[in-house]
Amino acid sequence: MQSATTVQYELMKGRDATAAIRAFPVGYLPIGCLERHGDHLPMGLDVIKAHQVCCHLAHALGGSVFPPHYYAGIHNMSAAQIAKHTSEWGNIYTDQSAKDSLLDIIRQIAMTGIQVLVLYSGHYPRCQIDMIQEIGATFTGATSLTVIPFSECLIMEGDHAGISETSFMLYLDKNLVDMTRISDVNHRDHGWTEQTSPATASRAKGKQDVQAVITHLQSKIEAALRKESR
Repeated sequence: MQSATTVQYELMKGRDATAAIRAFPVGYLPIGCLERHGDHLPMGLDVIKAHQVCCHLAHALGGSVFPPHYYAGIHNMSAAQIAKHTSEWGNIYTDQSAKDSLLDIIRQIAMTGIQVLVLYSGHYPRCQIDMIQEIGATFTGATSLTVIPFSECLIMEGDHAGISETSFMLYLDKNLVDMTRISDVNHRDHGWTEQTSPATASRAKGKQDVQAVITHLQSKIEAALRKESR
């Protein structure tokens, strides 16, 4: 994305970072895990997607995007299941440490002056959504920070590397998508249906879905800022 100024916190120069937070105390923390997404999408899709959408959000609404966190995904599998998915699929989950790590990171972010933080998870099994909502509740009424837990599946139909996530990436960074590598084995691995198949994904749908996220979070952020200003 081309811009006269960067929204990525790690790329800001010195005092520009603190000045940006003072000017508009909204932050975005993109999180997820490393996980196979067919053979046509990258292992880091969940976090790449969340990070890119957060940058779009910051350009559209204002705010600072904190570095993406690839080691914040859980799946609540048994030890045997995790071992299988790690050795055979290359997936990396942090069931034992993700929540504590995120709480520590968010408390540090709050100390910078951020008043509203969107905790954006690109990874969204039910246990992951429960975790980010629990984290959000931890800060409710207890601090000067409002955490907005979010994932696309909260406002639209989600899938695993299917039409939704593939469309997101076709819009966000088409160079990371190789549609020629969608095969029968991927359909068996992921259980895609005719309706969720990535073969029907499009850049237009990805753009529409990103705009839906921006529209949804704009109202959430504005409400949180009004609350923090009282």
